Amino acid sequence: MYLTLISIVKSIFSSSHSKGVVAPASEENEDHVYIKGNPDDRGPCPGLNALANQGYLPRDGKNLTLAQVETALKNGLHMTPLLATSLTNALKPLLRKDKTFDLADTRRHNVIEHDNSFTRHDLWQGDNYTFQPDMLAAILDDADGGPITLKSLAKSFKRRDREQKAIGAPKLPLKLWFVRVLNIAGSINTAALPKGRVPREVFEQLFAEERWAGVILENQKTRSVATLLYNAVVLVWYVVTGP
Repeated sequence: MYLTLISIVKSIFSSSHSKGVVAPASEENEDHVYIKGNPDDRGPCPGLNALANQGYLPRDGKNLTLAQVETALKNGLHMTPLLATSLTNALKPLLRKDKTFDLADTRRHNVIEHDNSFTRHDLWQGDNYTFQPDMLAAILDDADGGPITLKSLAKSFKRRDREQKAIGAPKLPLKLWFVRVLNIAGSINTAALPKGRVPREVFEQLFAEERWAGVILENQKTRSVATLLYNAVVLVWYVVTGP
């Protein structure tokens, strides 16, 4: 299950996973100091990994609940309840009988992980969850020395499509094309920085160190479904009209 327009609509009519939860996602380490976790206990999503590395989620990345994730998204990244619930609902297929999951479980293909990632190889290549530094370097190169923006990410989007075609990778269905758009637009939406410009070092910190920069965590601007969809539309515009 991915974050899609349909899943967002369903979330409008579903209950919040964190309703009635008073305690923060992780009661320990409330100073949220960054401590890099064991890579064996992490998944392909740098955002979730970073929340664990900084104590918004249990640091061992194990036995997580949907309520913990939803609370971390709201408290740590200032997401609206609807956006936090929509993103959290995508994790439901990973739940065990006791309603928990581990971050390592997010490696499961076609739940939140998918092929044609910006920073990880495809499943058919044998490793769909290990961060690839050279792929991050290519994203930074696409920004031509400036900050990461929707325009530069559109350039990366099209470059990755060309690379996938060149190596004979299976073509993604149309549904996943839109999922990719929402995921990529989500990086700009979550940062919520002025003019949609994410400093290179902030972007690199998230993907290479799996660490949310203070400029993002301290930014109280609300991240909503509306702002996500706006960023997605702008990204598509650049993909369609760009070189």
